[in-house]
Amino acid sequence: AQAILLCPDAEYIARVEASIHKLLPAMPRAETITTSLSDRGALVKVRDMEEACAIANAIAAEHLEISAEDPLKWADQIRHAGAMFLGRFSSESLGDYCCGPNHVLPTSRTARFSSPLGVYDFQKRSSIIQVSEAGAQTLGKVAAELAYGEGLQAHARSAELRLTQS
Repeated sequence: AQAILLCPDAEYIARVEASIHKLLPAMPRAETITTSLSDRGALVKVRDMEEACAIANAIAAEHLEISAEDPLKWADQIRHAGAMFLGRFSSESLGDYCCGPNHVLPTSRTARFSSPLGVYDFQKRSSIIQVSEAGAQTLGKVAAELAYGEGLQAHARSAELRLTQS
């Protein structure tokens, strides 16, 4: 597990650290939590919330809690997170167990290019391409050039054969 706090308020970070030290000894899995925090945890003071959002996007976390005064304002700046929990009452545990969205989320920074499991994952789709004769005149030249560059002469010829002979 990974736990990273990005916060512009040094006093708040200090309170979080004190709370961790206070609560940790009573946890049944204290050793596991300690190892996780040591290996993959951080309390990071940022300049401002804009920097926090930029770093959060780079991390592309599976779970992202935005515990801020106006969480929607900051959620608009997040492009890469598996699930976002907005406001201090929206804990990850509620999302994991009872809030509705499924819990199959992109992990290991894959939120940069993938989404939570959804209905589209269970639907078969096909791409449909229809090019006009005029469009083929422009695109055919481009496709042929790219195909030759890849060493795919038959692909290039397929595009060229569709070009209008002048």
